[in-house]
Amino acid sequence: MTPIVPGVDPAALEALAKLGTPVLWLMAVAFFAPPVIAVIQQTRWSARKQSIVAFLFYVVVAGVWVWLNGLFSVVGWVAAVLLVFIVAGTAYREAWKKLGVTGAIQAATDAKKNDEPTHRA
Repeated sequence: MTPIVPGVDPAALEALAKLGTPVLWLMAVAFFAPPVIAVIQQTRWSARKQSIVAFLFYVVVAGVWVWLNGLFSVVGWVAAVLLVFIVAGTAYREAWKKLGVTGAIQAATDAKKNDEPTHRA
């Protein structure tokens, strides 16, 4: 049997499909979360403050997903938070950071930099 996606085991694709549409949507949102967080974060913030902002953002994303899907329970919340952390963390480290996307977004949206006048006499 020829795989649908070259280099990907058909059993892996089947397992992914069994997760269901809501989980796949959560994974997609988590994948694109790091660039959104980069808009919020400022380059002058400490690493700790940036981590706290990311943590809170991930918890909110998971909470909204849990609420929208009617899975509002401790188990549903924890599972969603863990999935968001794993997908977003991996996407940040392996894609967005290496491509320079998140750093460029942070630099472009830095409030201190944007508060400076653009014209000096």
